[in-house]
Amino acid sequence: MSYDENVVKIRIKNSLIYNSVIFLIFVFWYFYSSLYNISILFLICLAILMVIFIKFITELRSGFTLKDKILYILLFFIPIALFGNIILFNSTSINVFIPFNELVGIKHHHNILLFLLYFSIILLKLIGIKVYFSRNIKILEEGGGDEIFQFFTKNISIKKVLLLLVLFPLVAFIEELIYRTLLISVLTYYLNWNYILSIIFISIIFGLVHYSTSQNWGHVISTLISSIIYSLALIQLGILYPWIFHLATNLFVLLFYYQLKKNFKFKKPQ
Repeated sequence: MSYDENVVKIRIKNSLIYNSVIFLIFVFWYFYSSLYNISILFLICLAILMVIFIKFITELRSGFTLKDKILYILLFFIPIALFGNIILFNSTSINVFIPFNELVGIKHHHNILLFLLYFSIILLKLIGIKVYFSRNIKILEEGGGDEIFQFFTKNISIKKVLLLLVLFPLVAFIEELIYRTLLISVLTYYLNWNYILSIIFISIIFGLVHYSTSQNWGHVISTLISSIIYSLALIQLGILYPWIFHLATNLFVLLFYYQLKKNFKFKKPQ
């Protein structure tokens, strides 16, 4: 997998936009489940529409492929569908959504002993990742690492640091909302799966999805284990805790990439 910084920049920009839209959808869901005043729902829909429209305008000059056109049809359908839900807000017959406050992990149960237990497991896993990096020092040269991590450890600048401070917390939070809170809730609420089966199923998906970003099976196993830990923490403690664990893991892995880059001199082609 060759590293192309321009491609990675586009990937990061799209990640920020898509994750922002997803975050606003969850905010809409929260207010849809808890409010009787729909004016806030209109504002959220307008915010989603604005984010999508800005992306559309910025890419208009470069032209659109058929794939892009289909994507934008789907993107613009999102606020239209949400506006439709606002219009039908008082119709209880079409309310098929899981109430937001009933999603798994939304209610928190603070338990310091459980937190320390899961945190200790996360630390052990990070030590394992550190050992893996130290024994696979060519991971960057071979293109075996995640391009996002490579981007943020190459030619570090203030702009990159500020971007990192926005991107990493947002992506970690959205992944917890989707892969843990939402999917576990759907599997248990609609399909009546037990938590153990849901966690195993979701963790396998989570691991395989990350293979596409790194092409590395060690990364897949690592993310699969992480997903199990995050899921257990979500169910027993609430979404705040797996988000902290997820964010901390990503930041430490980024640090490992940075250290690897400092300590390893790439061999120039002969």
